[in-house]
Amino acid sequence: MIKQSLNQKQKVFLIFTLSIFSVLIVLLIGDTNAQAKTYTIKTPEQLKNINWKNKGYGPGNTYKIGNDFTLGDGEYANCRLTKGKFVIDFNGHTVQNANHALGVFTISGANVVFKDSKVSNSKPSVRSYGAGAIDMTSGKLLINSGNYIGVSDGTNNPVGLHVGGGTCVVNGGYFYGATIGADCSGGILKINGGTFQTGYMFALGNLGNGNIKISKANFISGTTTYGYKFAIGAFNSSYQYYNFNNWLASGSSFSPSFQTGYWNMQSQISAQPFYGGFYAVAYNTPTLSVKSSAAKPKMPSLKSLKSGKKLLKINWKKQKKNTSGYQIQYSTSSSFKKNKKTVTVKGFSKTSKTVKKLKNSKKYYVRIRAYRSFNGTKLYSKWSKAKSKRVK
Repeated sequence: MIKQSLNQKQKVFLIFTLSIFSVLIVLLIGDTNAQAKTYTIKTPEQLKNINWKNKGYGPGNTYKIGNDFTLGDGEYANCRLTKGKFVIDFNGHTVQNANHALGVFTISGANVVFKDSKVSNSKPSVRSYGAGAIDMTSGKLLINSGNYIGVSDGTNNPVGLHVGGGTCVVNGGYFYGATIGADCSGGILKINGGTFQTGYMFALGNLGNGNIKISKANFISGTTTYGYKFAIGAFNSSYQYYNFNNWLASGSSFSPSFQTGYWNMQSQISAQPFYGGFYAVAYNTPTLSVKSSAAKPKMPSLKSLKSGKKLLKINWKKQKKNTSGYQIQYSTSSSFKKNKKTVTVKGFSKTSKTVKKLKNSKKYYVRIRAYRSFNGTKLYSKWSKAKSKRVK
């Protein structure tokens, strides 16, 4: 009896000790299962401080711009994102800088998504005076929508987007620079959509060793002092030839044709130094379109749903063409508006997936779509017709 009593006390003490230890861990490192939050940014200080957990701010959340505002005229007036993941929605408002020597956003190591849920063609999402709207040196940047403007104050050569390192994927948006719409001097720039415009030099320029891939976009040139109009071009004073075919993603093509003698789809371009060491592809071409022939996958179909204890086994028909994998969506709502979850299955050859940890006696609705990975983004088919099954 005494031995059993001591064992019971030991158990209680052990449980108590573990509980205290768990609380201390959560307090020290935070709750790793905490839900990401959406914050509304209404002052420049809030935007500049989101790299730190200041009043709840920090990486891993979505930041919605609440009104127009200007970052100050200090040495570090721009917003620097150095680590963690950020989603910034400009929400129909403008963020701009007051220092002609600085850009508005510097991406240096962070994983960032830019979008504008209420974008207006007449209003910039980000505007820089004299420098660049976005300056990227490392990390990841995904731009889905928005207007990114670099206007001249007479002291610098502004751009809408500068990529000097890391990986930047542009799915849409408008990029204007009084000097260059967007340029890449290092890292990787993948363009899947959007419009690029310049007031003077190139709508899109490769200034060094940048790796540019274009699948679909529009380019609008400006006019230089000498009267030339350049849609896209490069700076490379060390070589006599520059291979612009490397800019094209698989299945893409340039349209319309350029001035005779300055473009050949099958070979390198002979460098024509129209301005210093700059070489143009689209010589005297006011507008230029790149169109991709990349096809979306066809809609797959569900074959069957089989239920088990807190699980569903989902089967579908395999499709090979233009398919990199599948997305399965399941919900307790037939409209997929409540309790919705999405599972990704990589590989076109997969034809089944078991979803576990479901609720007993609940009816689940399931649908599927295919996706194709292309040039740093995904092309999706339509969702299939849904099937339903009650979990045992």
